Amino acid sequence: MSCEITTYGDGGSAIGPGSRQGGLFSLSHLVLQMVLTCMVFYLWSSPLAQPIKLMVVLFHEISHGVMALFTGGKIISILITADEGGACETEGGSEALIVTAGYLGSMFVGGMLLYLSRAKHFVPLVFGLLTLILVAAITTVIRDSYSRTFASGLAVFFVLCGFLAPSTIGTLLLRLIGTFTCLYSIFDIYWDVLADQGSAFNQNDAVAFSQLTGMEPQFVGIAWLTGCLVFFLLVLKNILYSEEELPEPEIIRKGESFNLPGA
Repeated sequence: MSCEITTYGDGGSAIGPGSRQGGLFSLSHLVLQMVLTCMVFYLWSSPLAQPIKLMVVLFHEISHGVMALFTGGKIISILITADEGGACETEGGSEALIVTAGYLGSMFVGGMLLYLSRAKHFVPLVFGLLTLILVAAITTVIRDSYSRTFASGLAVFFVLCGFLAPSTIGTLLLRLIGTFTCLYSIFDIYWDVLADQGSAFNQNDAVAFSQLTGMEPQFVGIAWLTGCLVFFLLVLKNILYSEEELPEPEIIRKGESFNLPGA
C-alpha cells in the first residue's frame, strides 16, 4: 500500500502530521462497522442468520478442498448439513495444511470480503468470483441434494447481489457477509476446540491436526484463534485507517475508456 496520504473532499478528519497510520481515519467506516457488528450479534440466534452460518461452513469445507488442490491432492466430495456440520473428503496433498485450511481459510475469505467491500466497483468482481467457485464445486464435488440445493441458491443470491442489486446494497451485503464470516470463524474455533474440549465425541480440525503432529488440540486452537483475531484486527485497521476507497481494477479502467463506434 502506498505511503502517500491523499485527502478527499468528503473524507474523514486527518490524523495529523506525526501519524504513523499512513492514511485517514474514516468515521463513517467505523460507524458502519459498529452497526453491522451489532446486527450480526443481534441476529446470531435468529433463523435469519442460519443461511449465513451455513455459507461460512461451506467456505470452511471449500477451503480444505482448495488447499488439497494447492498441495497436489484432489477433492473427492464436499457436503454440509442443516445443523452447521460439514465434511470435505480429499485424497493426497499435505494433510497438515489441508486440516489447517478450514478455520483459517474461512477467516481469510471473510477478511478479504470485508476489505474489498470498501470499494463499490469491486462488488461485481467479488460476487462473480464467489459464484464461479460455487458453480465449479456444484458441478464437480458437491453431490448430495441438500448441499447442492443450498449452494445453488447461494450462487443465485450472489448473482443478485453483484449484478442486479444497486451498488450500495451490494456493498453493504458484502461487508455484512465479510463481518459475519470473520466473527463466525472466530467463535467456531472457540466453541469447537476450546469450549467443548471435554466432549468424548468432539472431532474437529484441531484434533485431526494434533493426531498428525502430536501437538495438543488446545494449543492448536489457541494458535489458530490468535491468528484469526490478529488478522481480523488488521483488516479492521486497514478499513478505518486508509484511503477512502480502493483503486479501481485495471480491467474496469480500461472498460470505462472503451467507446463503441457511434456512441
